[in-house]
Amino acid sequence: MESSRKDILHVLLKFLIILVFTISVTGQQPNDALQGFSNFDKQQPNQECVIPVLMQGQWYSYEDGKDNDHTIEERDMSEKGRCIQMKYHDADSVYRNFFFFDNGECKTCVALYYRTANVLEKKQSACQRSDREVSMESLCNEIEQEGLTLTTMFAKSPKFQNCRESFEGVWQFAYEYETKFTGRCNHPLSNITACQRPGTSFQIDNQRFTMNYRKCPEVADSFDYQYWYSCLGTWASELNGNRYIVVANMGENQDFLKYRCFVDRTDQPLLMTKSRIASCNELNSAREGYEMLQLKQLKSETVEPGCKFPDNFTGKWINTANYNSKVLINSTHIYELSQPDQGAAEPLYFVCKESRDRRYMVAKLGVGGCQVDYICYDFTIRHHNIIRWRAGRAFPRKDFRSVCAWSAFDNEAHWRYNTYLSANPYAIECPIRGKYQFTQDGESRLTTRIGPTARPWDPEETCSIWESSLQICSDDPNTIKIDVERCYSLDYRARPTQFKYDVVDYNLQCIGFWQEDTIGFLVTYDKEDAFSKYRCWVYQRQSYGTLFISRSARSACGNHQRPWSNSSFDGASVRLTLVENERKHDNCPMNFDSGKNPWKEHLFLNYLNSVPTLCVSLGVFILSLVLSINS
Repeated sequence: MESSRKDILHVLLKFLIILVFTISVTGQQPNDALQGFSNFDKQQPNQECVIPVLMQGQWYSYEDGKDNDHTIEERDMSEKGRCIQMKYHDADSVYRNFFFFDNGECKTCVALYYRTANVLEKKQSACQRSDREVSMESLCNEIEQEGLTLTTMFAKSPKFQNCRESFEGVWQFAYEYETKFTGRCNHPLSNITACQRPGTSFQIDNQRFTMNYRKCPEVADSFDYQYWYSCLGTWASELNGNRYIVVANMGENQDFLKYRCFVDRTDQPLLMTKSRIASCNELNSAREGYEMLQLKQLKSETVEPGCKFPDNFTGKWINTANYNSKVLINSTHIYELSQPDQGAAEPLYFVCKESRDRRYMVAKLGVGGCQVDYICYDFTIRHHNIIRWRAGRAFPRKDFRSVCAWSAFDNEAHWRYNTYLSANPYAIECPIRGKYQFTQDGESRLTTRIGPTARPWDPEETCSIWESSLQICSDDPNTIKIDVERCYSLDYRARPTQFKYDVVDYNLQCIGFWQEDTIGFLVTYDKEDAFSKYRCWVYQRQSYGTLFISRSARSACGNHQRPWSNSSFDGASVRLTLVENERKHDNCPMNFDSGKNPWKEHLFLNYLNSVPTLCVSLGVFILSLVLSINS
């Protein structure tokens, strides 16, 4: 107890010594000194002003018709002085910072925006005299107001970047100027060539591109010239959707002529503008600027085919693994026009080079691309309206043993085949038959599309029982008919009667089914589905009269979709639990095909109204007839 008292007295004595020393040096009263300690604690997070390393260095900008050089160090900026305070958001501290500088004559607030390793953008407030009490908040509020333009700052010693994000491939362009000449020069040899060279010992080969201008005889003042541009990076604006590409012509000695900026849109890269000076701020859109370009991709490589695809692969398809992109297949080529959610469509060519059993090695070519990649496709035999496939990883060299080795494919535990679906599907017999009542659970449940006609109804039409219904009957075995809510109505003989105002909600045509991992897969086509005409259903029998079936969120089957899935996490939108609901006079017998062999012909023997009816497919009938004649 005595030792603890001594410790407390020792601490108090130290505090009094520090307080007396502070008063003697600063001349403050005790209350003021204590207040100073309090203010220091509050301002400590803002007192430490350290400019991020990514923003430090030597920079160049073109402002007000003059060349300007800037030096940014850890705590200083040329002409602005010492940084005394900074402000930033924790989640965005590197990319946008506000700095409060004082050079002894005036104070300035400067906002620096990190764009790439070679580009900063700057906004700054007016300079206020240092002898006046000016807060950082009041000066930086000027920057937030409209009217101040951004200034582009370029690294004096740039670190070149790979051009793949900026330009990739070969592009022919037409060019015109806002003031230089009238008209558009569209010469077939005017092009941008940005070809990647994998494995090159000279890294600079992938960090620059050529821009070739050609003179048009009918356009005066057009010219012949070739520029070599090095890539300094690219970024996209969240405000207007513009994409900015910054380049440097290292053959120029003057910084004013060295740096240039291109602008296009992330969703429309075929229109572009180029800056007149070393600044990105004069470009507001891809359609208006000093120099306007219209681009067209060129196919720069030609590959001769070396094998053929199966005959029944030819035709028009959609690729469910790539946002329902359009696919055209002939005997030697696969042409795919990808349609991503954002950006322009990207055409791809796949040329058959070599095949063995189910594996096909193809050369992948992009329109505008310079590089040929080799990929292996593993195709299953076509069934119904479906081609199932999976692709291995890309290789730069043509070697069947390496490209089509099984190790080149995705061998995770839960891999599945992707699908090509026929663009013009025909209906097939559904693998499930019968009449069911269902309950549903999921994020996007089935709803009544049309439903009963709004009241008033005919007084003679009444309904006391409503039920859900899913049926695939012998009178239309190719269609799944779903009623979310229908009238359960029987006459005096217990036979079903047609309710006057009842309309089927969903008519889904079955176009293909198969089995993977002991689970059945069914693809349906519904032309009235506004979100996706194609849907994948995963089904499994739980008991003799009960089934689980889940519907995909889009056309592709979810990678983790199971019959009991009901969430988008698994790639499903809704789960239905089907319970057999056939009554005596419904004439809708139950049948179940697991999809294990989708190529077999079906033979159904149904007993309807106590009279046996033999339903035989046309192929089985012809085969039986031929065998009987031969015998």
